[in-house]
Order: sequence, then structure tokens, then C-alpha cells
Amino acid sequence: MKSSRVLLSCLLSIVFASAASATWVSETNSVPLSSLEGTSLIVGDKEFLGFDLTVMMVDGGAFLPDPDTMSVMGVRDLDTGDYGLRFNKFPWSVGSGQIISVTLSFKASIRPLPIYDDYYFTDVWLALTGAGATGTGVVSVSENVWDAFPGDNPIASLSCSKQEDDNGANLWDSAGGFAALKEIWIQSKSISVTGGTDGTAKFDEFFQFYSQIPEPATLVLLGAGGVWILSRKKRSA
Repeated sequence: MKSSRVLLSCLLSIVFASAASATWVSETNSVPLSSLEGTSLIVGDKEFLGFDLTVMMVDGGAFLPDPDTMSVMGVRDLDTGDYGLRFNKFPWSVGSGQIISVTLSFKASIRPLPIYDDYYFTDVWLALTGAGATGTGVVSVSENVWDAFPGDNPIASLSCSKQEDDNGANLWDSAGGFAALKEIWIQSKSISVTGGTDGTAKFDEFFQFYSQIPEPATLVLLGAGGVWILSRKKRSA
């Protein structure tokens, strides 16, 4: 039993490590987060809206974050076909005794079009691709995913971080297994960049991807199966 668990753990590590380093392509232009107030960002079968960046704390002389310094872009993972968001161009950097703490919230939903009737959310993953730290510096991002707003209980939780000499072990996280949903809320994604007592930290990019059900690969296989069945029928006729 123990060896089976070890093997499963290794396989999951390989899968998620591959996902975190997956190649991607842009699906939309990069725009300032502030420009999305009152509107939405369409990315494939998904619509993202209600973006809100709230500054919780800036201390020790750190630079004050501003929605205009954070850009967001719709992207697609080339390995899985999943759509998601790339947040970047926010050069948050702190030194010893400095801290930046913000929360980011938004809603993700499947577009209400007949061609997307069979599409749902079933998982989400997060990757910190632009985080660095030295000494006691730390970059941390954590969030809860809800099935309603305001929510009573989260359906999933994610947590990522970057510290010196951690070899990037905590730069990604994934959560899934929840019931298939047409919309989810990312409420109060907590982002903290702190230098601690004698360190530095910087953060300027992260990705978030969402499952696509049915998956593109599944659709291709189904299509290929349909073609094979039709060809068999023609031959037998």
C-alpha cells in the first residue's frame, strides 16, 4: 500500500510539474486590470468579470500597488487546451521591513451560448511564474474558490509561495474534484510580498487556468470515432 502511494505521488508530481511549465498562447490583448471595471474579458468558452484589486497593507516604504500597474491577458494552455488568465506587468518589489498585501477577486463563468452547453468547470490551477525571494523574503498567494457569492463554504482552496532555497517546490497548486459548475467565484485571492527582517521579495507574474469539460482531446477522439463509425457503415452498405 505504501509503495502504491509513493508511486501515485510521483505521478501526480510529474503531471502537475508539467502543467506548471506548460506552453501557452495569448487569446486576447493584454489590458490594465482597471480597464475591465464594469465589463468582462472573453477567453474561449469562458468569461471573466467583476475584477477587484484591493490594497490591504503597504508598509515600510514599499511601492503602492495600483490596478493600472497590473495587466491581464486571456491565454490558452497548448498541452491541455484549457483557457485561463495571465496577470503580469506589476513590478511589486520589497526590501527588509517592507510589505505589500492585496486581495484580488473576480468571477469566472461559461459563456451562455448553445455551443457551450456541455462545458463546465471542474478544477483550477495556479502558477507563480514571476516570483523571487532572498533571505527572509516571501511571496505568497492563496485563494478560495466558491460556487456562489457570497459563499458559505469554499469548494476548493489553493496556496503557492516562493522563498529562498525552496527550489520552486511551491510555485504551483491545483484543486479539483468539485461538482461541475457553470460559474465560480475567486474571492479575496490574498497576495503578500514581504521582505521580512533581512530579505527581499519580488512578484510580477502569475497564471491561472481552468478546466474545460468536455476537454478538447476528448472531443477530437469522439469526432474521430464518429468518422470511423460512418466509414464502417459506408463500407458495409
